Amino acid sequence: MRATKNKKGPGASARSARLSPQFAGLRGMLARASQKTHPDASKPAGMREPRVSKPLVPAIDPDDKTLFRRAMKSVQPIKDTRRAILPPVAQAPSAILRERRERAVGVDRQALAQVSDQYAPANVESDDASFVRLGHGPDLIKGLKRGKWLIGATLDLHGNTLEEARDRLDRFLSSCLTHHIKCVRIVHGKGYGSKGGEPILKQTVRRWLSQMADVLAYAECAEHDGGSGAVQVLLRGDGT
Repeated sequence: MRATKNKKGPGASARSARLSPQFAGLRGMLARASQKTHPDASKPAGMREPRVSKPLVPAIDPDDKTLFRRAMKSVQPIKDTRRAILPPVAQAPSAILRERRERAVGVDRQALAQVSDQYAPANVESDDASFVRLGHGPDLIKGLKRGKWLIGATLDLHGNTLEEARDRLDRFLSSCLTHHIKCVRIVHGKGYGSKGGEPILKQTVRRWLSQMADVLAYAECAEHDGGSGAVQVLLRGDGT
């Protein structure tokens, strides 16, 4: 047989001889390190044990453990008191809750009775500075002027047209009656900015109030509360 020629030249043999002392035993070191890292690498594939990944457990700082134990040192378990946990109590009156339910299902509120822009009772025809509904005495006017009833809400109608003022006043009084607000203030202005200088909104708002059954009385406010540009209104409440 013909001998196989060595394809490596003399230069390659010289390099191998020169580098071998520096890397002596490197191959053995790599083999041993691989055996330690992958102990099953030398085993056949069928004999290797399946690798199971361990769940990562976050390390707890010893200082955190100490602080937690110190904070929980005086804590004691709650004894069984056999107390029943009751549902939360409604904070609003039943009338308000009923109104909210009706609005949620789309039921329109009951609007106040329609009133005339021109009609006014005989007792306010000449002077509309105050009004008392028939069947009630002048003590209501005195009480309003003395501040017997605190003003619970205020409506400002400045700049509104008659139609806008009518709608806003209707909604305002309906809400006040629902929430049992006894005394309110209506600001209608003195009419200085009206065409012709006529206080149309002032006169009309007071006529509306005098026709509403839920309005017991009204009186012009003191100067610091609006003077002749506002009225303090007493609404019908429980028992009145």
